[in-house]
Amino acid sequence: MLGCLCFALLLCTISVPATAESHSEPPLVALASSFRTLWPELMQAYRSETGEIEPRTSFASSGLLTTQIRHGAPFELYLSADQSTVQQLATLGKTHDAGVTLATGAISLVWRTATQTPAQANVGKALPQSGLQVMIGKLEKSEPFKLTIPNPRHAPYGIAAKQALDSAGLWPLPAGYLLSAENAAQTLQFALTGAVDYALVPDTLVMQLPPELQKMPLEPGSYEPVIHQMVLLNPARTGAQTLYEWLQGESAASILSRYGLTPIS
Repeated sequence: MLGCLCFALLLCTISVPATAESHSEPPLVALASSFRTLWPELMQAYRSETGEIEPRTSFASSGLLTTQIRHGAPFELYLSADQSTVQQLATLGKTHDAGVTLATGAISLVWRTATQTPAQANVGKALPQSGLQVMIGKLEKSEPFKLTIPNPRHAPYGIAAKQALDSAGLWPLPAGYLLSAENAAQTLQFALTGAVDYALVPDTLVMQLPPELQKMPLEPGSYEPVIHQMVLLNPARTGAQTLYEWLQGESAASILSRYGLTPIS
């Protein structure tokens, strides 16, 4: 039953580039959802520099993708936001090797312009988690608000968000205040649609926000860095291996940096 569910989810999330013909069989890449906004720019540079076909992709939380791979999903390359998932797959013999660390990621608090801003709630204060203090004030006054984070059970950025909230004395939140998103990208979607007042979102997804949203980075010391790991899966064809090598180069590192990631040299 679980295997069927995983494959059903896989089929729903795979995207195929419009320019790719079916007979060309581009490689299939699994990506943590925090890569969603930067991936098009990476692929534009990749195609320009190598002349290779853009791969098919599937975006989801690292935990869900790992489950799919364990149950036989035919991915050839995996970009995870959780190095422990890569280690798990390596132990199971699902990977070509131990993989490489691409970069570390950070998170920001995002809120709607109409919502009271952290700056308004903390005039004259310089607190490590100042962006979260506005929620502490609301809790003390029993004022309602809605916060979303990626689900910590299977999303690495959710674990980081939970750690930051705990550092600020906000975890656990009372019932009704927290909305768990399926993955990192959905937290931003909730903020964009106005479903929540605040969202803790990976920096990769908030480099270009619409005017109705604002952001404030969280103090890095309030949570463990999110380590993005990349690994070839068995069996990976030449196209996946070419992409794997290119993603370790200077062009890819430059793009990752522009989207808030810190590449590992």
